[in-house]
Amino acid sequence: MIKKLTLPLPASELIPHRKTMLLVEKLLSYDPPAGAGTVLAGKKSGSVFAVGDGDGERALLEEVVVLEMMAQAYACLRGYEDRLAGRPPGMGFLVGVRHFNCLRRVGLSEEVRIEVATTNQVNTFFIAGAVVKVALEIVAEAELKIWLPPEQE
Repeated sequence: MIKKLTLPLPASELIPHRKTMLLVEKLLSYDPPAGAGTVLAGKKSGSVFAVGDGDGERALLEEVVVLEMMAQAYACLRGYEDRLAGRPPGMGFLVGVRHFNCLRRVGLSEEVRIEVATTNQVNTFFIAGAVVKVALEIVAEAELKIWLPPEQE
């Protein structure tokens, strides 16, 4: 059963993360044939994951947080597919990362967009490419390996 869902859609409706662990804001776009989409991670007002000048202009996110943002962005795509099929968003696990390249640290005051796309699938394992941008500047990229547990009957 396919439901009408209008984008943009809040990430909190697509993934289980809440409060300080919810690092992305909304799914902006989704292209089903390509298995690709764009997710917004808005400006953060304080974060337990920041280093540097607290909430100030110079506060930066830890690199591992940017990686988690990529994983959550991909989870948004999968959660959206589940919602379209009339299912609650399923669980998924980041099981590996290759070619993680953080070109520069991301500031708390910067709005981030994450472009993610499925590049390969074997059974319930997925490989996805992720690119993190601030405006038009690429600030990080990686290849994610994700495992989605089989649906429980």
